[in-house]
Amino acid sequence: MTETQRREKRLDVDSVVLPFLGSRAADYQTFEFLLQDVSPGGVGLCLPRWLTARELLRQGERVHLHLPFELGGRMLQSGVVSWVRWDEDDESQMVGVLLDAMAPTLYPVFLSMASQQIAIDLAGFNGLEHILARVLKDSVLLKRGILVYLKHLSAYFSRVCDLNRLEYIMFRESIMDEVRQNVQTHLDALSGLLRQAEENGEAALERLDLDELRRAMDPELYIDMFSAALGDETVRLFLKAVKELERKLLSNYNTCVLLYINSL
Repeated sequence: MTETQRREKRLDVDSVVLPFLGSRAADYQTFEFLLQDVSPGGVGLCLPRWLTARELLRQGERVHLHLPFELGGRMLQSGVVSWVRWDEDDESQMVGVLLDAMAPTLYPVFLSMASQQIAIDLAGFNGLEHILARVLKDSVLLKRGILVYLKHLSAYFSRVCDLNRLEYIMFRESIMDEVRQNVQTHLDALSGLLRQAEENGEAALERLDLDELRRAMDPELYIDMFSAALGDETVRLFLKAVKELERKLLSNYNTCVLLYINSL
């Protein structure tokens, strides 16, 4: 076995039958999609009616797929919807995306647009389960980071928002506290999944609960609602910083899905 064969695991894209998470660039709205086909000319997506987080995409809008597609040494993750059509038989929206924007890739897991395969570079890792543990550990840190941002945001909101004192208290108790509680709940779930992965060792991926992971990775903050209520430009910058952490969590979820598929 060559060094390249030892370091890399490959699987045809046709084997990918589980949904991934994407998001709109304009409003950070999350959507689920199935990977239909991959080629140097672009990526084909399928958005069936039965998906849980289903959003119809529009031609010309920019989307983030939170999946690294390798083409000519570049890792592309975002692009523009080039065409859409509705498939009556499958009750699905079919979408073409022309990828044109690179993004940092933290893990050695990607899709090759040239070979149409999932590739995993195991250099530096003893197995897929070790990559999974790294991704889950990083995800726990990201959720903790969101909690820190929300703590600072709450104190800042109380000084600069356009709401009067009573209105702010109502907003904090009905919105802010609920968001923080949701983040904490998801953080606890991710911490539990990390412990299970570390305890299960080589069986970590086999025993991974993707549904629980999906719920734990869910974004908790809706930027339009906060912006409308609080208004200040600095507040919007804080909110966008939180959304960027959430985008990284979406990428981590998709990485876990790729690892899970490769373990089957």
